[in-house]
Amino acid sequence: MALLKHITLICILALTGFNVKAFEITLAEQQINGMLAVSFPVKQSYQGFDLTFSDPKVSLISSTNSIALKSVILAEQNGQKLRAIASAQGQVHYNRQQQVIEIIKPSLVEFTVLDNSIEQSEIAIDSLKQVIGQQLPMIFLLDVKQINQLFPGLQPKDIVIRDNGLVISL
Repeated sequence: MALLKHITLICILALTGFNVKAFEITLAEQQINGMLAVSFPVKQSYQGFDLTFSDPKVSLISSTNSIALKSVILAEQNGQKLRAIASAQGQVHYNRQQQVIEIIKPSLVEFTVLDNSIEQSEIAIDSLKQVIGQQLPMIFLLDVKQINQLFPGLQPKDIVIRDNGLVISL
């Protein structure tokens, strides 16, 4: 009986011109950073360097529906180390097939060396700084399967950035 009352109320609201909003989940920057912290540090090898990405920080930019991701990078080679901060910025996108939220068309917007003990690293540093402003490969941000554990079977229909956070419409 209660279900019938709810269905009737929704039909009346829809027929009288009220918009019935979809179910939405809003993730604030702190929540996204907390979810990212679980999957960091990330380690990769690249051109003879062992890279470790750590301390990710997300900034949401609602005016352009984009995300900035800043991370500390530790590059190690033969016992020598370079530590830097890099930031990339791109558009938010939901990949339905892989069920992940991605940063697509990201570009490097900052690369700052914090400390460096790698000999003859000037050429490598200069080449990295030349990448500033150029497009990078897609960046994985969040696995939606984590959200599906809370709300099984629900698939995002839309993802946008608003002033209060990353809004996922289900």
